[in-house]
Amino acid sequence: MSAWAALEALAAEEAQLVADERFDDLPELNGRRDALLAALPRPLPIAATGPLRHALSTQRATATVLQARLDALGAELGRLHRGRTGVQGYARTFETQR
Repeated sequence: MSAWAALEALAAEEAQLVADERFDDLPELNGRRDALLAALPRPLPIAATGPLRHALSTQRATATVLQARLDALGAELGRLHRGRTGVQGYARTFETQR
């Protein structure tokens, strides 16, 4: 398998890991991606263009999904923080009424 075909397959694998919410498995892909990028011939052959464009498109879509997930987690953490602040206010009220 060529390095560009392997990069295309790797992008699909990454997208599947994200879809399955297997985020702990993502860091391992970075090392594999770096090795494949280093193995690309210079200059790239014409045959590499299609697979690399597809890999890039897939990776951008995956990055969009990850960003949306990150935004959702940030919003949830904000709600938890605000809720905790409210609960602490009730706790102070309860302690002063004893």
